[in-house]
Amino acid sequence: MKITREGKRFMLATGLIAVAAVNTGNNLIYLIFSLMLSFILLAVVLLRINLSRISLGASMDHPVFAGEQTYASFTIKNSKKLLPAYSIRVTASGAAYPVYCAYIAPKDSVKKEIKITFKKRGLYSYGKFFVQSGFPFILFEKSASVKVSGEVLVYPALMDVEQFMPDISGLGGSGIGKTAGTGNEIHSIREFRYGDDRRNIHWKASAKTSRIMVKEFALTDIRKITVIIDNLLPSRKEVFEKTLSLGGSLAQYFLDAGYFVRVLSCKKVIPFGTGGEHLLKVLDILALMQEEDALDCPMSDDIEGYTILLLKSGSSSFSKYSSSADMVIYADSL
Repeated sequence: MKITREGKRFMLATGLIAVAAVNTGNNLIYLIFSLMLSFILLAVVLLRINLSRISLGASMDHPVFAGEQTYASFTIKNSKKLLPAYSIRVTASGAAYPVYCAYIAPKDSVKKEIKITFKKRGLYSYGKFFVQSGFPFILFEKSASVKVSGEVLVYPALMDVEQFMPDISGLGGSGIGKTAGTGNEIHSIREFRYGDDRRNIHWKASAKTSRIMVKEFALTDIRKITVIIDNLLPSRKEVFEKTLSLGGSLAQYFLDAGYFVRVLSCKKVIPFGTGGEHLLKVLDILALMQEEDALDCPMSDDIEGYTILLLKSGSSSFSKYSSSADMVIYADSL
């Protein structure tokens, strides 16, 4: 609890009245002084009661990206049985400004939205929100931290990649325009490779050959993109974050264009997929991706589709894959 500017003025006036009462011995001034003291006592007691038994619940039902202002929905609940809560402000770390709620009835709740920005990607707990009030006389202001359960996954910031992406829609070969795809008719059966969807395993063929075999389906117009992300130590933190942002942005760009996208990195494989659900799967992995200390990328010699290699710098050990890639992008040069 802290004293406000108005409270300081009131306390000064109370002190002056006390001096006047002692010097003059006037009963009326003593009465005014006692009244002012009672105001101070009531301000403290009522403020504590007003903020008691206030709880919060928060949620986000939409994708959240680092550095972008978004909205968090939360519910303020007053659990007091008889007394309402007045003049409640709610704020949180990263919030643009507090949200004000004038009145909450007993055993009732109010839903609000707060603008909030997460500066970095990753998994965040909602952590501590703060409820504040100066009710009833604004002489004091009390702030109480409220622990809110739950977590929010923050995706890497996305950027516009169209400006430096070549038009590859007319390219043939390299897996683009092949007859093997994800249609309904089986095109062939081959041995399982990293990046293959396990749902396509052909169990009978696997049992006969004692190897894991997968089905390839016939499709006349299949376009595949493989994005390889350099997540090998060491590097500057900001360059690694830019590399992940590029990876997510490229995935979004090609998925929106109807391509099948696969993402490879050290110890992480996201198989080919398409559509908005696959984009969220890619972003989920990128949001939690860490740098690794050993080069362990499941890069197959049998490259499928157009391959884009995202390097943090030209000195990265991932440069060994440059000859196999159709396009190389250096994050530190952007």
